[in-house]
Amino acid sequence: MTVRPLLFSVFFSIFGGLPGYQLAACEPVTLANTETFEFASEVVEDTFFIKVAYPRDYASSDKRYPVLYVTDAETNFGALQYVAQRLAKDKLIPELIVVGVAYDTSYDDFYRLRARDLRPSIPDDPDFDLGGRPDEGQAETFAEFLRSELIPKIDAEYRTIHGDRAYYGHSYGGLFGVWTLMYETDLFNRYVILSPSLWWGELWWGRPRVSHGYHILPVRAKTDGSPETNASVFVASGDLEPRIDDLQAAWVEAIRPLLDPSVMMRDVIYENETHRTIFGRGVMDGLRHVYNSTTDDN
Repeated sequence: MTVRPLLFSVFFSIFGGLPGYQLAACEPVTLANTETFEFASEVVEDTFFIKVAYPRDYASSDKRYPVLYVTDAETNFGALQYVAQRLAKDKLIPELIVVGVAYDTSYDDFYRLRARDLRPSIPDDPDFDLGGRPDEGQAETFAEFLRSELIPKIDAEYRTIHGDRAYYGHSYGGLFGVWTLMYETDLFNRYVILSPSLWWGELWWGRPRVSHGYHILPVRAKTDGSPETNASVFVASGDLEPRIDDLQAAWVEAIRPLLDPSVMMRDVIYENETHRTIFGRGVMDGLRHVYNSTTDDN
């Protein structure tokens, strides 16, 4: 897109609703060094919209790269690509292939689908009642989609460093990150987890969901811990987030003593950050932490 159409699209987005103005027909913005494709999953029985960003010199080199997998890619993919490129340019992290999992659907359907894919179930917990809609709480199925379908495809079609996989998730995506760290540790070895929805299991839009009202993962962390080894974990929330910062602190306190010494975990509660503003500081600090020991060229 040239500068002029982009400027006109901004102008009409502001003034297009006024009398005498008509919205201009503009092409969508395309991010450089990216591609997208649809992926029909037999495991989930649904079609995902996959977004891939690769380093600027990918086509002209034969290097292999670590992969960063991103959920909620409808909202964060472009920003994560930019941050990863800036950090790599300053050699603070290695160059990355960024893979975003999206749905290419309406706003309302997006929230329904992320509740399906990013919220786990704990079927062996006697105090847990999934409740809500029947298609919620299928994180186990989504994890299997990553394991048996998406990750093999990315490894086969792109020059990846096999086994060097990071995960980024926020909110429900952060909840999925906590859960995979505890129960699905073959998927990733680096975790950037922001504002994890650890209230999950107690409340669903204000309605009680479990008989005793406790927070499942902070409680289960005290006994289950994590079998993860040789991993880097960054978890953060803001002090302006209702309860999420306290629940993060409770989960960290429970799981840290049970982690293998080879797991490097950093936890942060940022001052003056909300659920929506934590992205900038959290992603910058998180990526720098999880790649702290691998900044040499591959």
